[in-house]
Amino acid sequence: MPRPPLVLGTWGQITRSRRGKLWVAKARFRDFDGVTRLVERTGSTGRQAEDTLVEHLRDRTRLHGGEITAESHVRVLADRWYDTLLERKVASGTLEAYRRSLRTHIEPALGALRIREVTVPVVDRHLGALIAKSPSAAKTARVILKGMFSLAVRHGAAGTNPVTEARAVAVTRGEVLTIASADVVVLRQRLRAWDTGIDKGGRVRTAELGDLVDMLMATAVRTGELLAIRWVDVDLGADVPTVTITGTVVQVRGEGLQRQEHPKTASSWRRLPLPPFAVAMLMQRRADAYTEWVFPSSTGTLRSPNNMRRQWRDFRDHHGYDDWITPKSFRKTVGKLIRDGVDLDTAAALLGHSNTRVTEQHYTGRIHDAPDVREHLEQLGR
Repeated sequence: MPRPPLVLGTWGQITRSRRGKLWVAKARFRDFDGVTRLVERTGSTGRQAEDTLVEHLRDRTRLHGGEITAESHVRVLADRWYDTLLERKVASGTLEAYRRSLRTHIEPALGALRIREVTVPVVDRHLGALIAKSPSAAKTARVILKGMFSLAVRHGAAGTNPVTEARAVAVTRGEVLTIASADVVVLRQRLRAWDTGIDKGGRVRTAELGDLVDMLMATAVRTGELLAIRWVDVDLGADVPTVTITGTVVQVRGEGLQRQEHPKTASSWRRLPLPPFAVAMLMQRRADAYTEWVFPSSTGTLRSPNNMRRQWRDFRDHHGYDDWITPKSFRKTVGKLIRDGVDLDTAAALLGHSNTRVTEQHYTGRIHDAPDVREHLEQLGR
């Protein structure tokens, strides 16, 4: 009985051999015209030649829109799904978060399985193990897996989406913690002293955390938005000085730190009036500016949000502040201050939210107004 042909876009066993000083890796590949061809790649070692061949074959499959079947591995499905995100021009920050989840939580556990082997119980067990470690990581993984197997269904590689029937992931939201106004005064004083101090290496600190925190409290912007502000975005000469949020800092795979030319969401494009204490700080910085960035790195380049968070942790730990106090805490503190002093809609607009649901859930907390039943309750006090 003749051997069944390879599935389109797949290859057979890889063999290695020596050719002079080089190693050669070969495999038969069934191309997308139905013809099976011998494909080879070379390398200085057998392993290098095989890795180069596999990379070429995978690229060849993706380039020609290789068919996804029930026999395809989950890691191949993951690659194809990720390619669809690139085609849709999904935001760089989202791409990086999904890529990290694929690499850390999905491919190590499920990547070697065939699509047909991924059933509801398999997905359920995987999500259950992730929930025990990190509910938020499990929630992201579930979103990714659902998208991947939706693609598999569209290609006919799966009859139904196994993630749909798997367990839902609930992330319990704790109390929204903010910093008291009196504590902010002390914290700012400590930051000024810290910025003029000496680090562990005996050098004068260059983090300028005091100015960064002042800007966070003056605008309630996100950390990435803060570090993406350029001097062209700041208007200190207007009757009402403003800063316009037009971008954010992201880490792009293969390219490093970049300024994304739009903020996180459409509603995040906003012009923010600046209070006097922020204007005074920015005027001083403008006089000493030597780069386009308002808050550059110590070498004048685009500053990394991760480096800023690390510098903040050094300060926080030195002064014994609780771990929950992060740069995001200032955003929450401002949001709650504006909600209490003005209203929730104004707080949401300041924070760059498209509606008040996110503002209530993650930044200010929700206040439930109970019905006025004082007349009935008074009967109990007579």
